[in-house]
Amino acid sequence: MKKSTLNLVSVLKNNLLEFPKITRSLENKDPFFIEKLSAWIQKNEEIFSTYTISEVSELSGLYSKLLIPRFSDNKSISLKKAQLKAASEILYDLQSLILTVLKPFELKVEECRELVKQILLIISQAKVVKYDPDLPFENFVDAIWKFTTSNEQLQAGAIKLKTMLIMSDIQMLIAEEINLEDYC
Repeated sequence: MKKSTLNLVSVLKNNLLEFPKITRSLENKDPFFIEKLSAWIQKNEEIFSTYTISEVSELSGLYSKLLIPRFSDNKSISLKKAQLKAASEILYDLQSLILTVLKPFELKVEECRELVKQILLIISQAKVVKYDPDLPFENFVDAIWKFTTSNEQLQAGAIKLKTMLIMSDIQMLIAEEINLEDYC
């Protein structure tokens, strides 16, 4: 079953927005920095696994670098310092990996968003679908989609959207991009 690309983009963006806070906790010598970083990595591993993104293995490999000091026989340096050193060495690679995974999905969503905007512009100019405030908004979104799939001029766009996104994502984009004033 395909999963929501909009959700994936949103979750990965939010996780990247958390990253500066994690970096600052290293800078401020937060005693829970390693735990925070580990939790952040594991959260992203779960997302990658859920979406069957193969870079989960690379993420796990980076996480393993945090574990190496636990098994070191080197008694001249404390475990905490060794973990902090390992963590500081992988920080950039971690955020870079998440960003690299995010970018193609983000571009896909933007391409679909632009296509939805074009479809909505054509429909609003043709004045073939009217918004009825007495009916649920979902009905209006469904009417837009139904017209899109049945109109010869718009079918190619509908097919492209369906090949790139799941139906709930398409509906969400339509709902986000609609300007109700154009349909009254």
